[in-house]
Amino acid sequence: MSDIESLLALQNDDLAIHALETRLAALEPRIKALDARRQRIVDTIERQGALVATEEKKQAFLRDKIQEHRALIDRNQAQLDAVKTMRQATAAAAQMEQAKKIVAGEESDLLALSRKLEELRGALNAAKADLAACEAEQATARTEVASERAAIEGELAQAQQQRARTASAVPDALRSRYDRIRNKKRQHVVVALNAMACGACDTAIPMQRRHAMMSGTVIELCEVCGVLMYHAG
Repeated sequence: MSDIESLLALQNDDLAIHALETRLAALEPRIKALDARRQRIVDTIERQGALVATEEKKQAFLRDKIQEHRALIDRNQAQLDAVKTMRQATAAAAQMEQAKKIVAGEESDLLALSRKLEELRGALNAAKADLAACEAEQATARTEVASERAAIEGELAQAQQQRARTASAVPDALRSRYDRIRNKKRQHVVVALNAMACGACDTAIPMQRRHAMMSGTVIELCEVCGVLMYHAG
């Protein structure tokens, strides 16, 4: 096999590897879309959970205050029962009435807070149910993606092994030259002449260089687009 044939075989292997890598990369948006949908629900659960925790603290604080004020009412009642003068009775009654008003207001706030908490917990439970449904729905899709990934990675490993065998047949200097060009992200590195011009960019090639390539053994570099040119005859 000539150097040109070996180099073309190497390029074919690299094109096959590139196609497999493209297929592998195409799986990433699918995975990201699944992850993004799940993460939106997780974020909702975290926000709802934080709101519930905040309101529960308010509820506990309010309950403590109500207990304190009820204890104050009990003390005022005891004082009222023990007073011996009208002045003391009036003061104790006023304090007890004020404490009752405070407790009534706090109990109203507690009722409103309890209703709000009920709604927040309902939203939190709904979000958790959404997450469970999402994960169940995505299980099949994730399994399919994982299966595709494993299959492509298996093909890619085989293609890379084949590439290594093909590369060993290309002279070191020529392979290094080819690899340097290919590392610039160019897919087609080795291109046949198109009549009197480069097959990649249509730049006219001087006659002396064309005649050298027509021998079938010479590979030239296009000075304009940087591909390796050969004569296909």
